[in-house]
Amino acid sequence: MENNNENKYITSDDLAEQTKIILGAIDGRFNKVDERFDRVDERFDRVDERFDRVENRLEEVRDELKADINNVQALIDGYVKAQEDFKQDFVVMKEEVRQMKAIFKEKLGVEIRAI
Repeated sequence: MENNNENKYITSDDLAEQTKIILGAIDGRFNKVDERFDRVDERFDRVDERFDRVENRLEEVRDELKADINNVQALIDGYVKAQEDFKQDFVVMKEEVRQMKAIFKEKLGVEIRAI
């Protein structure tokens, strides 16, 4: 019987060919992964751009609110000042009316009272 199992030796050329095939397959897989990462990076770039736009809009709204708050504060300050001025005028007028009543009573003999 003849032995069909011949001893085959692996040569350096065979190893080089196998290495090329394996490295080619690995490179192909890495290229696919790199493409996926590139797409993910693009998505993150778009998300970053959106966040930048939102942040800019928030800063604009904040500045508008600051201006509105300053305007309201100025209006309130003006109103409070007007109320204080009115209060002071009222106190002065009340005292003047009291003095006038006293003069009317003393000089004219007329007493003025609220009903």
